Amino acid sequence: MNTLKRYIGRVPACGVFSGGCPIYTREKNPCPGAEINLQRCEKCKTFHLCCMDRGITHCHECDIFPCSKFKSFAKRWLKYGQNFIDNQKLLKEVGEDCFLKHYNSNIEE
Repeated sequence: MNTLKRYIGRVPACGVFSGGCPIYTREKNPCPGAEINLQRCEKCKTFHLCCMDRGITHCHECDIFPCSKFKSFAKRWLKYGQNFIDNQKLLKEVGEDCFLKHYNSNIEE
């Protein structure tokens, strides 16, 4: 499982906890997270632009969630310790603030 790093920014459409993203947590040249790296997230055709076209913020709000694209993407992320389908369910249930608190509470300082 990937190391978690504290993150308090925006939760992107896909529902990744950026603090568990291998690009955010790497030592050399890390990503600043979805809050700051808007350009990368907002060009994401797979999730962000798809949600924008549908007038929603996160994939769980879609009538066809989880679609085949989402399932395929989610499967690839399991190796990093994040289940995106569970992340979307948690987002739907508790909202972004509690979602972030949930993940950040599991991080040892």
